[in-house]
Parts: sequence; C-alpha cells; structure tokens
Amino acid sequence: MVFKRHIYAFISIVIVGFVQGQSTTSPGTFTTTKPLFTDHRTEKYTIGKSVNLTCTNKTWTEMFYTTWRIPRNGNHCTIAASTDKPPHDTCLDGKVMRNTSNGESYLHIPIFKVTDIGIYRCETAFQGASLIAEITVSAIVSPQIFTRLVIIRDGKREAVCSAIGGKPAASISWRNTWNSSVTQTSKNNTDGSFTVESRLIVPEHVPSDNLSCIITHPSWTELHILRVSPASEAPHFSLKKVGISMSCVIVPLGILAVFCIIRKFPKKSQDVKIHGLQTIHAIIEPSKNCNPAESRRQESEILGGGELCYTYVNIPSMML
Repeated sequence: MVFKRHIYAFISIVIVGFVQGQSTTSPGTFTTTKPLFTDHRTEKYTIGKSVNLTCTNKTWTEMFYTTWRIPRNGNHCTIAASTDKPPHDTCLDGKVMRNTSNGESYLHIPIFKVTDIGIYRCETAFQGASLIAEITVSAIVSPQIFTRLVIIRDGKREAVCSAIGGKPAASISWRNTWNSSVTQTSKNNTDGSFTVESRLIVPEHVPSDNLSCIITHPSWTELHILRVSPASEAPHFSLKKVGISMSCVIVPLGILAVFCIIRKFPKKSQDVKIHGLQTIHAIIEPSKNCNPAESRRQESEILGGGELCYTYVNIPSMML
C-alpha cells in the first residue's frame, strides 16, 4: 500500500508539471513558460530582393502559435498566427506569414529595404516545448566597380581596379600579374560599406589592352571580369598644350574687348547745314583737345545740343 501511494503521488506531480508547461494565450500577447532554448542567428540579404525568414522547421500539425516581433523605425511591430485565433498584424507594410507546401511557417518580406535591417524575434510554441529565435538581419549591397590606367613615377603604368560601397567587402584579384607588384587596400565607409582597391604595376612588355581584374561579391551569382583598356588611361598634359588652350580663350576675349571699346566711342557721320551755307558731309568724332565752349557751340549747330566735346571735319564732296 505504501509503495502504491508513492507511485500515485509521483504520477500526479508529473501530470501537473506537464499541464503547467503548456500554458498559452492569444496571438500578439503570448506568454509562455521558460523556452526550451533560444536560437541566435545572423543572416544577410540583398537589397531589393524578396526575403523569407524561418523561425523553426516545425509544422502546423505540431505548433500552437508563432509570433514575429519586427523592427520598424526604432520601434517594432508584430505579426502572429495561431491554430485557434485569427491572424494578428500591426505592421501592415506588405510583410506576411506564409506556409510551405508541407506546413512549415515563415515570414515573407516582398522587397527587402535598408529600413528592414535589424533584429527579428520569433517566438513559437509546439508540442513539448517552445522556442525563441533572434535573427540579426543585415543587408548585402552590391559595389560599384571601376578600372583605370594611370602613369606614376618614372613613367611606369599602374592598373587600378576598384569596388566601391559594397557590403560586405568585395574581393579583387588579377587574371595575370606577371609576378609584378600588387597592392590592395580596404576602407570602411561611414555607412558600414567598404571600398576595396587593388593596384597592379604593369610591366613594360605588357600591352595596356591585356589587363583584366576579377571581382566577386555575395550579391552576385557570377564573378565580374573587368578589362582595363587604354581608353581609361589618364591624359597627359604639357605646357605647350596648356598654352595653346589658353590662347584659344584669351585671343577671342581680346578681340571682343577691342570691339567693345570701338563701339563705345563711335564716329558719327551725317549731312549737316552750318550757318545757312550749303549742306556738307561732316564726320563728328570725339576730341580731347578742344575748347569746351566752342565745342558746345559746334555741337549745338551740328547735332542740336549736347554736353560732349566733339569736333567735326569737312569732307569734300568729291571724296564722298
């Protein structure tokens, strides 16, 4: 009898503990007992592409509910689903919970944007346990890629291959280095992206059109091969070319200035009648050495008034 009592007491304790471990509430305000484990993950996705985040590989035949706590503008919103409650969504921005063909639940982001970066917290309960997953989601940004050929000290040529603004950093290599010197640098930009630059000293016997760099990045499905063509070679400047270029600007400006001065003090030609005599042809021109009083008299007679100092010169009619 004593042995049976101990058995019944043990069974009762196990049953009570099991029932207490299965407590749940409605979607959006779930409270559970201490989860069996917490899963921490880091995932990266390409900007502009669709994203699917998975909380667990359990299916709805085993789960009671799943809720996502999603970062948004320094705060968060919630999307949840349950076997016995209506869907719950406070985000209302296109994100939605979907199911695979075999019943696994996942969070679908139609277009991944920079504002979607952050920590996503998923909580789910299923038969026998519960799970919390914290997924740190970051962006993969494709770099901008460039090549150029420059002349450095002693007239040596240097091929440059650049990958700017990539997240994470791109990888650069050269198709052929000819055992020449290669220098590579990586700079961390203020926005968290990287700028990678590789420089190759080109041997004298290597033609400029035989240079290619290879760039790889997680945002691409294939590697990129860029050819460093002679057209990208930096131009050379000489004093002779600079002088010719400056003369092409200065000479027209000088001609224009002379023309403006001539136009400012024009010679005036007209037929005038002086002191009741016959009409003659006169050239009225500015004069520095003239009597102001006489000039005003002449001006008044010839042009009908004015304050400028002019003289006039008679021109015989045979010269007209």
